[in-house]
Order: sequence, then C-alpha cells, then structure tokens
Amino acid sequence: MTMSQTLSLYRLQQIDTQIDRARTRLAAIKSVLENDDSMREATEKLQATEAASRSAESSLSQAEHDVQEQRIKIEQIEASLYGGSSHSPKELQDLQNDVAALKRHLSTLEDRQLDAMLACEQAESDHKSALVELDKVQARWSEQNRHLEQEQQSLQNDSDRLTKERGAIADGLSTTDLGLYDKLRQEHRGVAVAAINEKSCSACGSSLSAGQVQSARSSGQIGFCPSCGRILYGS
Repeated sequence: MTMSQTLSLYRLQQIDTQIDRARTRLAAIKSVLENDDSMREATEKLQATEAASRSAESSLSQAEHDVQEQRIKIEQIEASLYGGSSHSPKELQDLQNDVAALKRHLSTLEDRQLDAMLACEQAESDHKSALVELDKVQARWSEQNRHLEQEQQSLQNDSDRLTKERGAIADGLSTTDLGLYDKLRQEHRGVAVAAINEKSCSACGSSLSAGQVQSARSSGQIGFCPSCGRILYGS
C-alpha cells in the first residue's frame, strides 16, 4: 500500500465520519418529527374531550326525555282526575297519590336534568379548551418543524454530496484495501483510520514509538496502531 493509498483511506475515513454524523442527526430529526409527545398528548386530550362531550350530550338528551315523559304521565292522570269522570272516593285518592308520587319523582328527574346540563356545559368548555391547546401546540410544532425540516434538507444535501465524494475516492482504491478498511470500520465503531497526533494514535490515545511513527509515514508500507489495531496515517 503506498502513501497515496493510505491518504485516500484517511480521506475516506473523514468523509465516512461526516456521513455517519449526518445520518445520526437525520434519524434523530425523523424521530422528533414522527414522535412528538406534546402533539400526541394534545391530540389524545382533544379526542377524550370529544368523547366526553358526546357522552354528556347523550346523558342530557336522555334526562330531557325522562322529564318530558314524566310530565306527560302527570298530565294524563290529572286529566283523568279533573276531567269530570265519575270516580269513587278511593279512586280519587289513589289518583291524587299517584300524581303526588309522580311529581316527587319529576323533581328528582329535573334535578338530574340540571346536573346533566351543567355536565354538558363543562364538557363543551373542556372540549373548547382542548381545541385551543391543540392549536397552540400545532403552531409551536409547525415552527419547530420549519427549522428541523430546513436542517433535514441541508443534512440530506450534505450527505448526498459526501456520498458522491466517497464514491470517487473508493473507485481509486483496490478491493483488498476497501475490504480491510470496511473490516476495521466494523471492528472499531466506524473508525478504521486514525491520524498520528503528537506521536500518539488520535483514536485510542496510545503513545507511538519513533519507529512506529516512521513506519506509518513511509511510502512503501502501512502502519497499524499496536494498541487498537487501526490504520495509522501520518502526514
């Protein structure tokens, strides 16, 4: 492997590092865009208040129906009681007792109707509040997304450009060199080539002897870090 090939591998490493960072950030942005907790919570709250409002309206409708039916029953018995039809004293007393009982129950039903009306008003108020909150969250979410989407597009453009540059460099390397590079990338969390920094491996920090530094800088051979095993690049 010549010095030119080692340099090419080092440049390939620099590009791959940038691509890895861009892809990591792109994945994070995608996760934020697709899994926004505040948006999900606001939407779930709106759905819950919608269901509560429908239930409250149904309860109110039933309460109104019960009150109306009870009033009709009272009107019918009172019509029989005061309609002039012949009734025995006992029948009249029974009818009066029925009317009294029906009116007592009517009072209970009207109380239930009032409670249902108040519950319906509260449910409608909660629903309106949930709508307002969702609008606020959507506005904030849209503003955040605007910046994230701009960053996403910029990162994607950078990634596309870097991928082309990578291809141009990889085309100039042998299959053997690329195979070694890829193997080391897999073994060392994406970093196959490390620059020499003040007689040390920039990847693991291990000190290098003068001979190891010279070997890495020689034009006719490849040097490896004795500690981590990465390819060493010395400028």
